[in-house]
Amino acid sequence: MAVHFTGPILYSGMNAPGTWWTDLPTSTNPDYNVLMDDFNLVALDATNSWTVVKDSGASVGLVLDMVNGYVALTSAATTDNDGASIQGNEIFLPAAGKEIWFETRLQNNKVDQTDICVGLTQNFATNPENMLTASNRICFQVDDGSAVVLCKTEASDTETSTTTSVSMVNDTDIVLGFHVVGVSYVEFYINRNLVATHTTNIPATELAVAAMSLSGDNLGTRATELDYLFCVATRTA
Repeated sequence: MAVHFTGPILYSGMNAPGTWWTDLPTSTNPDYNVLMDDFNLVALDATNSWTVVKDSGASVGLVLDMVNGYVALTSAATTDNDGASIQGNEIFLPAAGKEIWFETRLQNNKVDQTDICVGLTQNFATNPENMLTASNRICFQVDDGSAVVLCKTEASDTETSTTTSVSMVNDTDIVLGFHVVGVSYVEFYINRNLVATHTTNIPATELAVAAMSLSGDNLGTRATELDYLFCVATRTA
């Protein structure tokens, strides 16, 4: 006998291989706050959608004619510690009884000579590298000198960090996602496989979606290209 649904399908993924998807809302629902930028238009909206913080020689812009649509955070050529970032508004709040899901797909042309950070953070100004020292963060990080992906939760300048067994590969997409459950724990996923769980230093303050990229040497242009930035959260009262 056929089953007929009388309302929207709100959740998916309970039995999917990647449990990151469990209870993720999949249809329009006013009980959720949703941000999704697929970078598939003709220009980055740096007026209404994203705040760009970059060094003078760096650039932020959409990658022309790249399948799926990407935005590139690009350093100046032959300049060390040069880079760019984008960040949104502080509209996502870890809170008891609420959940947040974040995911992005990105690649970099020289992963062991680039600082990369992406996820949720307190807003920062002046320099893109200030995302690395923001007082409150939930993010993935790759440090200059190593391609290994780190998982970070940080509250009021106190950090919990996990070094994963996953390394980024030059010019190869990697999927990074996390699931925030209240202020109790954060599950980190790489390519939708669970790699770490943090139960400490989860910031209970408003956070923004952000990404930054910084060159680690002066031997060429460094570019981090993001396919999409996605974040959805239970709407708070």
